[in-house]
Amino acid sequence: MNEKNFIITTENYNSPIIITVPHGGIKNGQGSWLELFFQKRIRLEDNSIDGEKIVLGGDGQIMHIVADILKKYKANAIIGVLPRLFVDYNRFIPQIAYADKSMKPFYREYHKSIDKIVKKLLTKHKNIILFDFHGFGTQPIKGREFDIILGTNNQSSPKKVDNFLYSYFKKQYQVFCAAIDGLPEESDLYKGDTTNFHYYEKYGIDALLVEIAPKFRSSKKIDSKEKGKILAEDFAKFFYVLENKIK
Repeated sequence: MNEKNFIITTENYNSPIIITVPHGGIKNGQGSWLELFFQKRIRLEDNSIDGEKIVLGGDGQIMHIVADILKKYKANAIIGVLPRLFVDYNRFIPQIAYADKSMKPFYREYHKSIDKIVKKLLTKHKNIILFDFHGFGTQPIKGREFDIILGTNNQSSPKKVDNFLYSYFKKQYQVFCAAIDGLPEESDLYKGDTTNFHYYEKYGIDALLVEIAPKFRSSKKIDSKEKGKILAEDFAKFFYVLENKIK
């Protein structure tokens, strides 16, 4: 495990799987000291540029779930540590990603690290898969409670890894996967059109948005920590199965 410019990376080039975590680092409140050095991001009047929205809240405890996955399955991982209040690694328009130009080197380090690992893996594996991990709060369908939401922008999983993940998990968890088993098309909230879609377009790899419900990662939910560890173990088992499937 390495850290540089507030980016944590783990590398295992024997694995074809990459996990990215753009919003799971320091919480906004815990990073308030950064105001001594950097300007915070703020919401704009229309709050979007070319379809990219300014969102300031982080994804609480999602890094804990990813850390538990990595204990059981040694994937490649890139984790942004800085609070989303100062930089959004999951945006590609500079004015949206950060307000202070001094943040640019830290933002670039995140994507430079992803590029480095993707390029290396492409020399060693026929197929590689990127999973961009987030946490969600609002359910995509009123009256339904999903544990996992998958997003691909209807394009970024040409090998149908999203369908495979859905089939693997559907007996244990409630999974939203667009247009499968009577489910509707993707919600605008969880479309999978940022980090995962960017690297799909750039390298032609399968890349999925993976959103995890609060019950697995919220300190306010009973047994959340235990449920999160079980979910992480199940993801680790899935990654072993997926690795063998895509060889």
